[in-house]
Amino acid sequence: MKKKISKGKKIKFILFTLFFLAVIVIGITELILSVTKYQSTYDQMKRFSLTQAKWWACDSVNGPRYVPNMVGEADSIHFLREIWYYKRLTMINNDGYHDRDSFTNISADSNSLRVLFAGDSFTWGASADIDSSFVDVFESNIRKMKPALVWNTGIPATGTNHALFTVKKYLPLQKTNVVILGFYTGNDFGDNLLPYDNLVFNNLASCYSLYDYDSDFKPFKISKEEAFKKATGSYPMSELNLVQKIMVRSRFVTYLSNLKNKIISRLRGHSASKNEQQYKVTKDYLSQLRDYVKENNAELVVLVIPAFQDIDKKGTNYLNALKILDELSIRYVDPYAGLSENDYLKIDGGHWKNSGHIQAGNLLSKYLQQIIVNEANPAIQK
Repeated sequence: MKKKISKGKKIKFILFTLFFLAVIVIGITELILSVTKYQSTYDQMKRFSLTQAKWWACDSVNGPRYVPNMVGEADSIHFLREIWYYKRLTMINNDGYHDRDSFTNISADSNSLRVLFAGDSFTWGASADIDSSFVDVFESNIRKMKPALVWNTGIPATGTNHALFTVKKYLPLQKTNVVILGFYTGNDFGDNLLPYDNLVFNNLASCYSLYDYDSDFKPFKISKEEAFKKATGSYPMSELNLVQKIMVRSRFVTYLSNLKNKIISRLRGHSASKNEQQYKVTKDYLSQLRDYVKENNAELVVLVIPAFQDIDKKGTNYLNALKILDELSIRYVDPYAGLSENDYLKIDGGHWKNSGHIQAGNLLSKYLQQIIVNEANPAIQK
């Protein structure tokens, strides 16, 4: 007679089998994720620091800026893949911007064409050699036509709200004729949701904000530890228990966590609401910038900077940027047609190589030359 297996033993057998299968699945998944170089939370934590770089400063009065003469040879080890970044940090003026000029009060009687650039890392010159950014190329070209004074207030990790800040600060000093905004479709919409007065560049040369926003997209301040968690998915190791320290090293756990967040965001319709708010605030900032520049008898031109992903297929942000500029009747230059994937770096932010910068600088200077020649505008004919 066959021996009857108790219900308890059956349950134990099922649980053991499920546990064994789970271990196998998790092990195989960890291996696959490792081979595909999927980053665990711990991998991200190793590349993040809460220590602010000595070459960086930020406050509500002067905004985010670099500190001149504070980058040293020891910092260069963090820029081995981005040596252009290190070189640009060695050329910072007293106001904290990558520019050879001092931003001093210019006489209204100056015969020079006065151009003020504003924008984020692309405008700052990311990935370009010294004198090869689109601002540098523009300046070189325009000076062949007439005397020109070009100031660059571009700062990485900022949006249009910061551009409005720098234009209001430096247009009266420069007596600007033309304001040129570099608008990056990759992240300027998102950057506009957060204030710019609490940005931190750490000693590993990565940037984070000490702001987050609530479900209504209203910004609020957060601690450095919370910013660490926002950037990496975990609080610093010093604040974790033993089990948590083990879990953050698991690619499988990180994958599940990321998947969960995506599902929750989609179910809540968070992405659509976020896009709507980004569109709204960005249009408002661009409208304010347009009006301020016009009130000060200057011209506003926007250089639309497509993201790398836009080259393959025009993305929502790229199309929305053009739509807003058309609705606000703001002049813009779009280098999209002349760009290819080869003009972008595939790492470290996906910025333009020298070739992309040069194309944009040539197109922008040609556009402004046409305005000067074809339009009897006192602001730029002077």
